Amino acid sequence: MFTSKKNLQLIDYKNSTYYRQQSKKRRYKWLKYSLILLLIIIVSLVLVPFAQSNPLYMKEQLQTDNVFIHGPTLIFEHPNKAIRATLPIDIQTNIEINGLVAYVEINQTFINPYAIALEGKYQFPLPENSAVKRLIIKMDDKEIIGEIMEKKAAKVLYQKVKKQGRKASLVEQHRPNLFTNKIANIPAQSSVVVTLKFIMPISFSNGKFTLRLPLAFTQRYQPKSTSHSPEHSYKQWPESFNVLDPNSPNTRSRSVARSQSSINIQLNSGIPITSIFSDSHKIKSRALNSDQNAYFITLDKTPAVSSKSVDLSWQLLASNQPQISSFTEEILGEHYTLLTFFPPKTEVAKVIARDIIFIIDTSGSMQGGSMEQAKASLQLALLQLNNKDSFNVIAFDDDTELLFPITQMASEQNINTAQLFIDDLNADGGTEMYRPLSNALMMKKNEAQSIKAIRQIIFITDGAVANEFELMQLLNTAQGNFRLYTVGIGAAPNGYFMKKAAQFGRGSYVFIQNNNEVQQKMTHFMTKISQPAISNINLTLESQVLQQVEVYPKKIPDLYFGEPLQIALKSQFPITSVQLTGDTASTPWYQSLMIDNRESSKGISSLWARRKMESLLDSLVIGANKEKVKAQVIATSLTHQIISPYTSFIAVEKRLEDSSLRVKNNLSRVQKAKNNVIQAHESLMVAMPQTSLGWQLQFLIGITLLLLGLVLVKVGNFTWLANRRLKMVSRREKNN
Repeated sequence: MFTSKKNLQLIDYKNSTYYRQQSKKRRYKWLKYSLILLLIIIVSLVLVPFAQSNPLYMKEQLQTDNVFIHGPTLIFEHPNKAIRATLPIDIQTNIEINGLVAYVEINQTFINPYAIALEGKYQFPLPENSAVKRLIIKMDDKEIIGEIMEKKAAKVLYQKVKKQGRKASLVEQHRPNLFTNKIANIPAQSSVVVTLKFIMPISFSNGKFTLRLPLAFTQRYQPKSTSHSPEHSYKQWPESFNVLDPNSPNTRSRSVARSQSSINIQLNSGIPITSIFSDSHKIKSRALNSDQNAYFITLDKTPAVSSKSVDLSWQLLASNQPQISSFTEEILGEHYTLLTFFPPKTEVAKVIARDIIFIIDTSGSMQGGSMEQAKASLQLALLQLNNKDSFNVIAFDDDTELLFPITQMASEQNINTAQLFIDDLNADGGTEMYRPLSNALMMKKNEAQSIKAIRQIIFITDGAVANEFELMQLLNTAQGNFRLYTVGIGAAPNGYFMKKAAQFGRGSYVFIQNNNEVQQKMTHFMTKISQPAISNINLTLESQVLQQVEVYPKKIPDLYFGEPLQIALKSQFPITSVQLTGDTASTPWYQSLMIDNRESSKGISSLWARRKMESLLDSLVIGANKEKVKAQVIATSLTHQIISPYTSFIAVEKRLEDSSLRVKNNLSRVQKAKNNVIQAHESLMVAMPQTSLGWQLQFLIGITLLLLGLVLVKVGNFTWLANRRLKMVSRREKNN
C-alpha cells in the first residue's frame, strides 16, 4: 500500500474562494442596510419638526420648553380656541438716527390662514421709553390709518366700527415695552401689513452709543392677582388686553415659518464717531460724508431671522473739550431744536469744591439689612471726601439729629467724629423726612469753605413715605444753588420717590440692594458727583427768539463725565446760534454754537413733545390742577401724534382711491409666503380634527419602527443562512 511521506495539513475554510465571495456579498448587504438606516434617520430629522407642530406634542412640551417668541405675535380670536395660532411675519425696518434719537419705521406682514374673517390680537415688543407716532394697516384694497384720540372715545368708536363690519384697529400701551394692537374683521386667507412709526432713545455711556431694537420677546407671566401702583393706575387694561397665558397651548403654538427681518439704518451722529459694530448681527456700513458723522448701515446678510434683538454700537471720537451736536425740525411753522452735550475725556477731570450734607434714614422701616447697608454706604462716602469738601450728617426717624450745627471741613478729626456718630445709629421710630430735608436746604456753610462750593445733599433712605407731595413741593420752591442725590437702600426701595426727588433736585440716584454692592456703587457714585464736567449751565438766545421759546428740562442739570445731556427747545422763529455758559472745576466755561437749519431731522419735535408731557405730569406731584394738566397733555398728544396716558391710537377703515397706495413692498415674497403658510397651516392644523391623537408623530414613529423591523428581519435571515453555509463548507472540507 502506498503511504505518503507528507504531513497531514488542515485547510482553513476562511481562505477558500467560496468563503471570500460570500464575505464580499455580506459586506455589500451590510452597506446597503446601513444606507437604508441612515436614510431613515435623515427623513426622521426632517419630518420631526412638522410632527412636533401638532397641538398634542406642544402641550406635552409646555412643562419643559422655555419658548422664545420669534418676533411679534398674532393670536386670532377663532371660535374654536384650540386651533388659533401664532403665524409667521415678515418685518422690514428703516431707522433714522439723529444724535440720541432714533426714528423707526417697521413694516410687518402677517396672515389670516383661516376660511373666515377674524379679529386678531397682535403683540409686538418696543424699546422702553419709546413713543408711538403713527399706525397704518393695509388689507386688500382698504387702508386703515391711525389717529390719536382720548382713550374712552377711542374704545367707543372701535366697538361701533367693529359691529358695523368695518375694519378697525386699537393700539394701547400694555407694558412699558409691550404694545397690543387689536385688529377687527381680518378677511379670510388674506395678508395684513402693519406699519408702525415710533421714536426711541439711543443710550450713551462712557463714550459708547448703543441702539437696542427688540425684535423678539419672551412670554410674560401674569399672576391671577396683580396689584398696580397708584401712579400707574391708568395702565389697568380690560381682559381683552391681558398678556398671553403661559400655561395655554393655544398661545404656545409655533409658527409654520420663522419671521424674517431686513434692516436699513441711516446714522447722523452730529459729532465725529468711530468703530461702528454690532454684537447681534453681521453688518456693513458706508460713510455718507468725510466728517465722520454720517453713515448708512445694513445687515451683511439679509433677510435675518427675527429671533433676537438688534444691537448696534458706535464710539465717540474722544476730545479734551465738551462737544455739542444740534438737530432741527420744522413742523406746522414752529421750529424745534435739540442740543446734546457730550463730556470731554475723563482723564482731564478735576475735583470741585463741595458743601455736602448726608441725610440718613434711621426709621423703623430700615431695620435689619437696610440699616447695615445705609451705615456702610455713608461711612464709605465719608472716606471719599477731599480737603476741598465740607460736610455734615443728619440722622432722622420721627426726630432729627445733627452731627454739627453747620457744615465742617472734611478734616481727619471731623471724619473720625462722624464715623463714631454713624456707629451708634439704630433703626427705630417713624419716617419724618420733611424736617431733615428742610434743614439741609437752609443750613449755613462753613466760613472756611469756598463761596463757589456747590451744596450737595445725599439722601440715603428706602423712601418709605406717604407725604411725597409735600417733599416735592419743598424741592420745587427751594432757593439756592443745590443738588439733591438719592441713594435707594434695601430690596424694595420707593423707586418713584427716588427718581423724582433727584429730578426735582437736578441730581441723580443710585440703588443699593445688598452689602456686596455697597463698595462698588458708592465709590462710582461719589466719584461721579465730585467731578461734574460742567455745572450751572445757561443758554442765551437771540432776543427775537427768547420771547417765544419753550425749553425742557426747565431746570438744566449738570453735565457729568461719561453721561450726555439733552436740551429740547421750541421757538416761533428758527434758532441760528446759541451762547452757552457754565462752570468747570477750575475755570468758567463759554461756547458759541452755530446751528444749521438747512436739513430737517425726524423725531426732534416728538422728543420735545414727550419732554413737555413729562413735565406736565410731573407738575401733578407739586399740586397742579389735574384737569388742566390732562387737557394740556391731550392737546400736546393730539398735535404731535404721540400716545400719552390719556390717549390711544384708533384706526378706522378707508378705501384706497389710488391704486398706487396699495402694498408694494416685496409683494411677490409676501404672496409666496402667504400661499405657503396657508397651505401648510391647513394641512397641519386645520384639515385634521383636534380629536386626533397626534397622528403626525405617531405615524412617523410607526413607519420608522416598521422599516427598522424589516432591517432586523433581513439581518436575522442573513445571519442564519451564513451560519448554515459555513457548516456545510466545514463538513465538505472535513470529508475531503
